Amino acid sequence: MQWNLNNFTKLAFTRLIQPFGDNLNDVVKITKAFGFAANVYSGLFRNESHEPYINHAMKVALILSDELKVHDVDTICAAILHDAIDKSKDNNAVVEDLRSNFGENIYDTIRILTEPKTNEENREKLLVKYFENISKGPKMSRFIKLADRLDNARFLKNDRKKEKALRYKEETQKYILPLAEKTDDTMALKLSIALYEIK
Repeated sequence: MQWNLNNFTKLAFTRLIQPFGDNLNDVVKITKAFGFAANVYSGLFRNESHEPYINHAMKVALILSDELKVHDVDTICAAILHDAIDKSKDNNAVVEDLRSNFGENIYDTIRILTEPKTNEENREKLLVKYFENISKGPKMSRFIKLADRLDNARFLKNDRKKEKALRYKEETQKYILPLAEKTDDTMALKLSIALYEIK
């Protein structure tokens, strides 16, 4: 399978494993998560851009590692894999592969983070339940969701589709900012700044 990687992807991977350099098992686990994600996200690009989708996953992991100094290997692996179920062509196979390759802890985190399929009629109701589950879930899942939203907000500030960006901003202010304020002051501040820049 052909992976679509660019220079950022390779640099991000190197930066991610640096804090784990003294523990070969952790480096192997992150490498395995990266390879798994690169396969699942292969051929996917971010919101009509030319940026490989894997870069979003790497940026989420880097926000945790570089900006928040989270150096828990399971959290970093789950961050890299956080969209694996959403983006896979075969959800059932990916679920089984995640369980067998990364264990229940990482799989459960990814499952909690997987957004429900919605339509206009049931979107609000399902999102309320989804964000409640994240709020009640393990701290690891909250941090990953916050990093995910932060990276998306930073990306959307330059999006030409202003209506979409403003909808995302509104949803993030409604559901995610309160979660950020309960979880981590630094993350709440970073997210507030990123949302302010979406105009």
